[in-house]
Amino acid sequence: MSSVKNDKFTLAFFPNAKGFGFAFMQNALTLKDYQIVTSRPISNSTLMNRIRDYIDYYEPDIVILEDYNYKQSYKSKRVKKLIDTISEYAKTRKIKIVFYSREQIKFVFSEFNAKTKYEISKVISENIPKLKKLLKPKHKIWEPEPYAQGIFDAVSLGITHYFLAN
Repeated sequence: MSSVKNDKFTLAFFPNAKGFGFAFMQNALTLKDYQIVTSRPISNSTLMNRIRDYIDYYEPDIVILEDYNYKQSYKSKRVKKLIDTISEYAKTRKIKIVFYSREQIKFVFSEFNAKTKYEISKVISENIPKLKKLLKPKHKIWEPEPYAQGIFDAVSLGITHYFLAN
């Protein structure tokens, strides 16, 4: 995977059932910060407070979110509402918002023979060494996703942006 020359800072958020993963990136292979944020009990208002803090702190050029308006999206109503609320907040801050579907992510990573979430995570960890320690063995279908998967999901959105935007 080669780094794309584009020094616009992006902040990718990937909301999920437990909270969200985020990735603050300078280009396809330069990950400046990342984290998993959870909320117990799950609360969009609590999560949005954290998301606002990240947007205000990092002042990204672009916010990247998953496009849930495609046929194979399995996002819950709560997660869809959180994605919409993030988008609305970024607009109030006059930050460009970009959406990518799972299909677009799979298209980009198919260039690296990665089709599944695990294969995509493996490609990411091989190219961004600081994430290697977060990659867990492939989980069985009946097991929950690994805790750090939200980070890999957010980074996959960022990488997809840098590859498709050029």
